[in-house]
Amino acid sequence: MLVLYYFVIPLILILLVAILVQQRLIERFREKAQRIENEKQAAIELMDNIGERMTRGIDLNETLEVIAHYVVQSTRAESGAIYLLNESDQTLEARVIVGLFPPLFEDQEILASKNKYFAEKIRSHRFKVGEGLIGSVLKLEQPLLIADAEADPRVPRLASSVTPVHSLMFCALRARGKNLGVLVVVNKQGEAIFDSRDKLLLNALSDQAAITVDLVKLYDVVAKQKRLEQELQIAREFQNMLLPQALPTVDGFEFSALNQSALMVGGDFYDFFFIDRNHLGIVIADVSGKGIPGALIMAMVRSDLRAEARETFSPKEALRRVNDRLLIDTKDNVFVTITYSILDIPNRRLRFVRAGHEPTLIRHPGKESEVSVINPEGMAVGLMPTEVFENTEEVEIQLLPGDLALFYTDGAVEAINANSEEYGRKRLIEVLSRSSDVTAAQLLMELSADIQKFSRGIPQHDDITLVAFRVKAASGEEPARRTEPESHAHELVQI
Repeated sequence: MLVLYYFVIPLILILLVAILVQQRLIERFREKAQRIENEKQAAIELMDNIGERMTRGIDLNETLEVIAHYVVQSTRAESGAIYLLNESDQTLEARVIVGLFPPLFEDQEILASKNKYFAEKIRSHRFKVGEGLIGSVLKLEQPLLIADAEADPRVPRLASSVTPVHSLMFCALRARGKNLGVLVVVNKQGEAIFDSRDKLLLNALSDQAAITVDLVKLYDVVAKQKRLEQELQIAREFQNMLLPQALPTVDGFEFSALNQSALMVGGDFYDFFFIDRNHLGIVIADVSGKGIPGALIMAMVRSDLRAEARETFSPKEALRRVNDRLLIDTKDNVFVTITYSILDIPNRRLRFVRAGHEPTLIRHPGKESEVSVINPEGMAVGLMPTEVFENTEEVEIQLLPGDLALFYTDGAVEAINANSEEYGRKRLIEVLSRSSDVTAAQLLMELSADIQKFSRGIPQHDDITLVAFRVKAASGEEPARRTEPESHAHELVQI
């Protein structure tokens, strides 16, 4: 009997305790497994909801709405919000609010607002990274559970003045090592408060939400880029319509032009138009700004200049009127560098102005290669009022048989190579000086090839436009050679 009392009964008790402990462990494992399964199922359902919404179209705001509503529902929260990080100024703003979400910042004016304006006030407030509960969660990149909001000094007192706040949970949204925002839920429904299990569930949902937000933002970037490419393609076609569709045919002259845009739509343009049967307008220009804005300004300047050119044979007067229009119709930072020439065909005279543009180059025939650099004073169109633009200098030169004139934009001389060296005007003049007895078209082909050879595959960072014309000798007429420059605006370069 004593044996039974001292040995058997304690053994039985030990076994019973072991069984109870084992059952408790099994129960805990089951609870943990069930919790993990619930988290997994919640994440799957969240992705299903998002996927179903995406079949109708991908939109960031609508995706955030789906995420926020599902997270609030899954955590049995009374309200919630998603704050996204604005990368430009590193501030967080509430993009989606569900339910009566409290202001987690101090602003007494919000108490005077009606309930329907709470959400607007909350959306308008920005948190810096590290500021307040929202900013701190993003900076620390750790989930945060506040089980007793009334006793926690980090929770603004104003929050409970708007709506009672008992407990809160926060989780940073991160994907691919980048901070995207913060997910917040407030007050568990009923009398319960959020606990560690709710925190784990929110963390699991936040992981899926962050991946989704990141993907949608990437899609949005790609979609915008695709739309931009389509718009640029349309604008490029529009620009091509504005460029001359054919070179002018003029007895005693030959013409050529080349336009290479750095972007799909560039700011360079050139134009030929007859003012009357004896006078040909020749234009080369570079609009500040590229892309669609540059193309639109190009169209406006082209139209204005063509209209004004028919009122005067003075290039300076025509550009003065265009300058006045541009000052009125465009922003302060819009201007155009332009060389506008009028070719007097019967008399072989060229009158032009250089409004802030590159110099005009003329190669003269003869045994020695001579190039005149004609660089009269002038400022860009659209920069200064009439009284200042009046200082622009108009020059006129006599062309001789065999002369080869070249106009160009700065993209030609500013092309760079792998050593960040510029092509430069000197090299441009050297190619021009070597181009004896070539047509205007052959000159531009040689220049383009030389620029490409110099750049050696470095992407073109600016538009390149070249315009050339050559004075042909009449039957029985010998090419002439100029003996000296005609004005102070000329510089004779001998290579």
